[in-house]
Amino acid sequence: FTGASPFQDLRAEYVGETSVNLTWTVTDSNSSSYMYRIEVVNGSSSGNLTVFAPEVEITNLVPGTLYNFTVFAVVNGNQTEGGAFIQLYTRPSPVQDLRAEYVGETSVNLTWTVTDSNSSSYMYRIEVVNGSSGGNLTFSVPEAEITDLVPGTLYSFTVFAGVNESQTEGEGVSIDLYTRPSPVQDLRAEYVGETSVNLTWTVTDSNSSSYAYRIEFVNGSSGRNLTFSVPEAEITDLVPGTLYSFTVFAGVNESQTEGEGVSIDLYTSKSPFL
Repeated sequence: FTGASPFQDLRAEYVGETSVNLTWTVTDSNSSSYMYRIEVVNGSSSGNLTVFAPEVEITNLVPGTLYNFTVFAVVNGNQTEGGAFIQLYTRPSPVQDLRAEYVGETSVNLTWTVTDSNSSSYMYRIEVVNGSSGGNLTFSVPEAEITDLVPGTLYSFTVFAGVNESQTEGEGVSIDLYTRPSPVQDLRAEYVGETSVNLTWTVTDSNSSSYAYRIEFVNGSSGRNLTFSVPEAEITDLVPGTLYSFTVFAGVNESQTEGEGVSIDLYTSKSPFL
């Protein structure tokens, strides 16, 4: 027996982190009696699988790794001369422990970990999305500083580990973050009375329509906080002739993300009856 007829169209129907599904076609009319031997080679290590149909799921592979798969047709114990060959990288595993080490007004520092044994060759693509607009950045280490962001804005950052010049990527892992609002500007007292103060300030951030403003006011060792939805505030129930420090913080996302505070120190007016 000279061997089975050649087969065609060897392809990967699925490539995962630890498994690959291969299929192929056979044109010979006697192919129903064929067995198929699949040789799996990764560097210096190799193994073999035998199946009875023109498809196979190969499991227990290493993520982010180059494999050579060669399929031979076998009938009556005889193997064809030469086999069909395909070379594939498995997908890297998703990154782990994605977190923000720093969140500023126009920049964010992200870090993550990777446990794959071949991760030294990985590249990392970060997809940065703000509403309907997005962009991509690439890094060679598991950390990234992302700049030129808009203050007080929600961003979605998705990190993909890639191998083979990022032609094969793993599943993305995402984190949603608001950048910090910019500090308020031109904080001033429009009115200072005996028991009340009226403050105003300006905000130039493009997303400031969604901001809330927390005012911390301190008298000696005691302090309170008030929240306002507009860039002005009347603060009442103060003590006449007393020094107060008022600090205004712009906040977004229900004030879970606040900008740097801006302060003004004022004495309330003395009561004429004191």
